[in-house]
Amino acid sequence: MRNKSIILATILSIGIALSVIGQSISVVKPEESGLSLERLETIDRILNEYVDQGEVAGGVALIALKGKVGYLKAFGMKDIDSKQSMKTDDIFRIASMTKAITVAGVMMLFEEGYFTLDDPLSKFIPEFSEMQVMIEETANKSYTLEKAKSQITIRHLLTHTSGLTYDFFSQPHISEIYTQNNVYNGLGVSEGTIGDMIKRLAKLPLMNHPGEGWQYGMNMDVLGYLIEIISGQTLDEYLRDKIFEPLQMNNTYFYLPKQKKDRIATLYGINSLGRLTKLEGISDNGYHSDIDVHESNQSYFSGGAGLVSTAEDYYKFLQMLLNNGSYKDKKLLSRKTIELMTSEQTGDNFKGFKGHGFGFGFAISRGPMYTGRLGSEGTYSWLGYFASFYWVDPQEELIGILLTQLNPNKNEMKVKFKNLMYQAIDE
Repeated sequence: MRNKSIILATILSIGIALSVIGQSISVVKPEESGLSLERLETIDRILNEYVDQGEVAGGVALIALKGKVGYLKAFGMKDIDSKQSMKTDDIFRIASMTKAITVAGVMMLFEEGYFTLDDPLSKFIPEFSEMQVMIEETANKSYTLEKAKSQITIRHLLTHTSGLTYDFFSQPHISEIYTQNNVYNGLGVSEGTIGDMIKRLAKLPLMNHPGEGWQYGMNMDVLGYLIEIISGQTLDEYLRDKIFEPLQMNNTYFYLPKQKKDRIATLYGINSLGRLTKLEGISDNGYHSDIDVHESNQSYFSGGAGLVSTAEDYYKFLQMLLNNGSYKDKKLLSRKTIELMTSEQTGDNFKGFKGHGFGFGFAISRGPMYTGRLGSEGTYSWLGYFASFYWVDPQEELIGILLTQLNPNKNEMKVKFKNLMYQAIDE
């Protein structure tokens, strides 16, 4: 019996060693990172309860403190039907978590002197030189158009104050107009190139005068096209050369290579009975399915929603931001540029989250007094359409990532994970 125990222990230790070798980041014991093992076990319990209750299939969670990853765990199933357990290196559709990466790419060009933030967009994309704004007339449920008071600037795009929107929002008329002109949100496959899409977008009305309101929309897709124009590369090539390869983000793609297709987590929805159901094909909202995230001859790269990635890869990107633009021996951005990106830029125009402002692609926390929740002033964060989330707290030097594949989002799980993450700090 003792020999069997020794053999079993040896097998387990080899397995753990191989797992660590296979990881591209080092995971330390919780106490070595300043996290409480006992309190982290509460996170294990809560996340697995969501699985046991059938509210989510599975996911991956990561917590890093002061540059050390002390928590990286998979929970639940990658695919329920085939009984495949989730693994920490499984790949997720990160949707709007793509936006922060596109912002970083744009700001790298900014640092090279290609533009100023208040340059008009039409300087690079002439189709945006004459924009109109939609004025809703609620009495007769119609609208009129008026000439935009000013031109869209690059700053407006970075802060979502350009007046551009998304096709899936419920404002009267806009969804129909976007659909009629084949302008889509980037969550699914689109024909043609990013330039084709953006030039069609430039013909459509804005939801507000540039700079006069915050409207979540196609801004980052436009910035992706701007990157292509300035760099002379496709957005896919540029991000790979400038961000993914330097940070060794080896599992981040617009279209997943076929040899890695078995690592993509299945996307689930909730049916009329409140049960998880696999989402297949392309829905009315145009989300990525397993059939369209694989490498193909696609030429449209959505800077707002198109990437797939892993928790480990996205951690490297966030740690670079937290390190003021550096990761290991690679310097991507300057400290002052990161400071600008993660500072409030929109005042009270941003209404997305209670107690937050908005920077360049991030919600910026004004602190617990305003949010009513755990966290620090200056924490920057965002989320993805398929229930993925991240936070960076510069004061605590804390990073949190939670990846699942669920439509609609499970906000309660995000809130609990964030609360428990802060409570696990043990310094």
